[in-house]
Amino acid sequence: MKEGFLYRTFSSCSFALKTGWRISKKRVILEFLHWAFMYVDWLLVSCVLIRFILDMAMKRTSFEKMMVYVWSVVLLEALLKIYSRYFESYVKPVTDVKLYDGINRMLYDKACQVDMRCFEDSEFYNEYMMAVSQAHTKLPETLEGVCQILARFVAMICGMVIIYQIDRLAALFIIFPILGNFVFYGVLNSRIFRMERENIVFQRMADYVNRTVHLGEYAKEIRMTNVFRLLKKQYDKAVAAIRKVIGNYSLGNMILFWLFQYFTFTLLQEGAVLYAGYRVLVSGTMVFAQMAVIQTTMNSNTWTLIGFADSVMAIVKNGLYLEQTRHFLQYEPAIPEDQEGLLPELPIRSVEFEHVSFGYKEGDWVLRDIHFKIEGSQSVALAGYNGAGKSTLMKLLMRLYDPSEGRILVNGIDIREYQVKAYRDLFATAFQNGKIFANTIEENILMGRHTDEKQDREKVERALKLADMYEEVESQPLKEKTILTREFSKEGVVFSGGQNQKILAARAFAKDSPIAVFDEPSSALDPIAEYHLFENIREYGKDRILFFISHRLSSVRDADMVFYLKNGRIQERGSHGDLMSRDGEYASLYRLQAENYLT
Repeated sequence: MKEGFLYRTFSSCSFALKTGWRISKKRVILEFLHWAFMYVDWLLVSCVLIRFILDMAMKRTSFEKMMVYVWSVVLLEALLKIYSRYFESYVKPVTDVKLYDGINRMLYDKACQVDMRCFEDSEFYNEYMMAVSQAHTKLPETLEGVCQILARFVAMICGMVIIYQIDRLAALFIIFPILGNFVFYGVLNSRIFRMERENIVFQRMADYVNRTVHLGEYAKEIRMTNVFRLLKKQYDKAVAAIRKVIGNYSLGNMILFWLFQYFTFTLLQEGAVLYAGYRVLVSGTMVFAQMAVIQTTMNSNTWTLIGFADSVMAIVKNGLYLEQTRHFLQYEPAIPEDQEGLLPELPIRSVEFEHVSFGYKEGDWVLRDIHFKIEGSQSVALAGYNGAGKSTLMKLLMRLYDPSEGRILVNGIDIREYQVKAYRDLFATAFQNGKIFANTIEENILMGRHTDEKQDREKVERALKLADMYEEVESQPLKEKTILTREFSKEGVVFSGGQNQKILAARAFAKDSPIAVFDEPSSALDPIAEYHLFENIREYGKDRILFFISHRLSSVRDADMVFYLKNGRIQERGSHGDLMSRDGEYASLYRLQAENYLT
């Protein structure tokens, strides 16, 4: 057994109980009562009632007295059934929703704090997906399992006492299902979990292909190219890998399941029948009534034990999933979103990189020895080939990552000393791969930053005009209240890639921040639209520090400072005129692009 296994299982159960109690005390209490009453019902009917009736029959008790007892049990059983229906039909569905909402809120809060570098770590991401995809089902299942274990354990002890009172040796037959359930079935479940864990990477691959084939945004490429062959090949590879993993486990799983069945049912039931038959027919030391009670109680106890073992194994299995959830919720980010610190003072007078280096993994440098200082309201262009580190440099400035070496200073203060949220609020951003959300145009621009209705409308209008999308939005029946995407609404509007990019630019224009960052804001625009957008970006950024990234060097000519990056270093710096006069790589790349435009 793996070291720390019992502790890990106990910790997961404790986590489930504490979390369930925090979200819904009612669910935890009524869940336990539900299973307790269910096994009170089982004990009354399967064990106590049969034994009592047989005893009274042997003592020739009057029929009236027997019926009083029987009807008392029937009435109590009816009340227990009513409670069971109430719990299953009302309490459980209602509290399931409450548990679903509660655990997801906890996961959402934590997901918004996870360091950005974690999303580049495939191992972390696999565990993260296990945590968030299973938590809302595993939490109620574990709560149910814990309550079942407690109730079934008490019921088994009561059943064993009844058998022991009749015949001490007969109680020993319970050893067989214990071996079957807790040895063979336990190993089987552990193997099944390992099998599922090995398959999760391949399952994600198959799910990716399945999702890609069904999403409209991929439909054009699938129909106009042969990419479906590649996707199908990827899918077949994933399915083959899943089959191989299952094949590796199948023989051992089959043998373990056979041993579980043989010890749990065959040895117990046939062994108990043979033993009781010998006592009744050969030695004459047991009467038929006692044999009937033993057999009935033994069978009931077997199924209770099976249920108990199933609950234990389910808890172990669910606990392994909840362990991922627990670890994820306990994860301490390197850059806490609620980190306290200094509040940035306005105006922003300077931004400085002091010999900054960064790598997503140790030793794998993306940026090396970046150093510069921007003072006052300047516009700074970052140019260079894809992969040069331009976007990463801006992510460091916005403190989505911390440098591996060196410091970043704003107003002469290390940005790690600032309150994180207040510091990030200094930036108006349009990300290169920014996302459009299934919400209104207004919400996609304001992104939750509301003041009053009139000011919001004016802010959205100004931003749309700067992004050259105002007329397009005004032409829609609902104007800025138009829903984007058709994710939830058939009336939703699906804009082109260039129009979406303008909405992303408007998102930055709508935020009055002292530092603006535009990361490839025009990659989907034609040259004329690009020209107008950059004119408006420069107008918007004239009273603030402006950073923008563009692979089209024609758009960086008017920047106060140009940094040309290559292989993670600033290879050339200066104004456009300075760099052209040096006739270096920047000048060569600019002329090459200019010739292509002329052609």
